Amino acid sequence: MKNSINYEILPKTSSPVAIKNFVNHNSAKRVHFHEEIEILYLTKGCDRVISNMQEHDVKAGDIVFVNGKELHTGCLCGRDSTYYCIQVKTDFFHNLIENEYVIFENIIRDDIASSLLDKLILEEKKGGFKSAIAVKKTLYEFFEYISENFARFIFSGEEYKKHFKRLDTFNSVIEYIDEHYRESISADSLAARFFISTSYFSHLFKERANMSFVEYLNETRLRHARTLLENEDLSIGEISLNVGFNDINYFSRIFKKKVGITPTEYRRGFKNN
Repeated sequence: MKNSINYEILPKTSSPVAIKNFVNHNSAKRVHFHEEIEILYLTKGCDRVISNMQEHDVKAGDIVFVNGKELHTGCLCGRDSTYYCIQVKTDFFHNLIENEYVIFENIIRDDIASSLLDKLILEEKKGGFKSAIAVKKTLYEFFEYISENFARFIFSGEEYKKHFKRLDTFNSVIEYIDEHYRESISADSLAARFFISTSYFSHLFKERANMSFVEYLNETRLRHARTLLENEDLSIGEISLNVGFNDINYFSRIFKKKVGITPTEYRRGFKNN
């Protein structure tokens, strides 16, 4: 798994937290995962992110909480938006609660949680030993607050290992789809490739992605189609073939069903804006 192109190894630091600021940053739709907890905190504008397989529209004040090994992106648009990427060593929090492991909600919209992140960012910028102590104290306060209000699951150690194993399998499947979405692939062929039954494959996919394999494959193709419509001068037929749809009419029909407008209207509206 650690040879996966979607797996990201973050730099080792002595601090339990690393904070980066991004202004008008486009993540180029690179879905990835890592062991560490990641918190994306939008402080200006609005944008779009993918977290735990779900695409979310976010605005200033919103917190995107990425649990360890969950697939996610940074901001996808990179226009008139500012956000902080706060990476927290997973064991910083989990070591506090011994044999229980918490999975948090992915989207947190809460003034108290936001104010604690504002305080964390301010303290981290100061530097020095007093600031280092204040950073840890604020992290404790933040996790205490969201544990009370935004915990989604609480696992035992054994349950958590099983959870991570399912994530590893699922992340490998997603990586394969992201590399081969232009090709003709099916649930049966993917299940065979990863040495699991088709029924387990379908169950795992529905459990993790909250959608079927076919729905995810189509969404992946449409996501890449939107990028091509925004940035390339290819014809609609060329884009359809480029992202894996052999029938332009089917492509246009499913695009309109998902996005609400035709590919041509989407391109025109994007350029006008």
